[in-house]
Amino acid sequence: MLKTNKLALLVLTFLSIHPLVHLSAQQRTFSALSRFGLGESQTIGYSSSSAMGRTGIGVRSSYGINNFNPASLSALDSLSFYFDGGMSYFWQSQETQDGNIENSDMVFDYIALAFSVSPRVTSSVGFKPISGTGYKFLTTDEQINSQSQLNGSGNLTQAYFSLAVKPIENLSVGASFGYLFGNLRNISKAEFLGSTLALNHGIYNEVRISSIVYDFGAQYTHLLDDARSLTLGVTFRPKIGLKGDATSYIARGSIFGDDNNLFYPGSTVDTLRHHNKSLDNNEIEYAGSYGFGFSYNIKNKLTVAADYSAELWSDAKHFDKTFSYKNTTKYSVGAEYIPNDRSAKSYLARVRYRAGAYARDENIGSYRDVNNNVINSDLKNYGITFGLGLPLKRSKTSINLAVEFGKRDANGSNNYKQSYGKITANFSIHELWFYKRQFD
Repeated sequence: MLKTNKLALLVLTFLSIHPLVHLSAQQRTFSALSRFGLGESQTIGYSSSSAMGRTGIGVRSSYGINNFNPASLSALDSLSFYFDGGMSYFWQSQETQDGNIENSDMVFDYIALAFSVSPRVTSSVGFKPISGTGYKFLTTDEQINSQSQLNGSGNLTQAYFSLAVKPIENLSVGASFGYLFGNLRNISKAEFLGSTLALNHGIYNEVRISSIVYDFGAQYTHLLDDARSLTLGVTFRPKIGLKGDATSYIARGSIFGDDNNLFYPGSTVDTLRHHNKSLDNNEIEYAGSYGFGFSYNIKNKLTVAADYSAELWSDAKHFDKTFSYKNTTKYSVGAEYIPNDRSAKSYLARVRYRAGAYARDENIGSYRDVNNNVINSDLKNYGITFGLGLPLKRSKTSINLAVEFGKRDANGSNNYKQSYGKITANFSIHELWFYKRQFD
């Protein structure tokens, strides 16, 4: 008889109602740069990876779900049920000519579960954020005595199903199929100061995505001896045309509306342009990507990992032609150390100590600002992470804590600078779910 697990039933109930209500409705960034393209990328690390520089392409572990390579799922215990979920508190500080702008919030990050279909096939399902838009700021043009309000909101979220197969010993291949959904909204409102006759102008753009996406991965492990191993991993995602629809219009009026409306009803004088259209000609594309990673592992003692990944945004289409893309590249390293995984005397000896770092060149190359000036940006993003894996009792279930500090510098015409941080807590629940009792 299969072992009944009340915790698993509770997790399944939580999984079915929580993510759709909360995950796609949160504001995940306050960055002015999130108004470009598909918004600011949200790279969420599950389990241990959030404290290890978000490495994972070449990492295999039976202690938690790894979301950076679907092939890693085959490393999970085939007799166990896994649940992973996390939340974080983040803050951002943006340097402006008028001083620093400080923002912070607490958000729900992700939810996932994994279980074996057979001894060589493992699956996972979950929800995770992909990108977000969230900003609100003012710009002025003294030459024509005007003021512009710019604000944006929305998220793209992915519901996914992943599968890993182990065709031969030491080799694993995997695939992840997802449903990408959500909306991104950008609104600009301009008013002419000092004139009671001038009309206010507004621009409204909204993209609603509803599309299938997919990616693939593989890992190969070479055993150096009974305790030490080296794992190599690769990932690949083809360029994908996104489905959905878009609304765009320009209007003139007398009284501005709230954040999601250009003008209050009855105050719109005329609509200069209005378009509703389906995104059926690959007008928006999800960039292709590839990645390489490796890890050196001493069983129950040490893991050292390094990743390189690239997203080919310069080859991806977007219907907004006011800016151009750069390819995004990322380098990351991380490590995990366990003093004594089997210590019966010292809890601290069983704690997993983690640290990591990353450097990322992001995808904004050049764009036109509200005054039609060309802004060139070489956007650098770099940070450090560290944290702890706190085991519960004598099991593989753990609470994972991570702290991250980073900076984002645009070394171009606008010299934009941002510092940010995040405190993450996620829960990796590992329960023997498919264990057969020897005696009733």
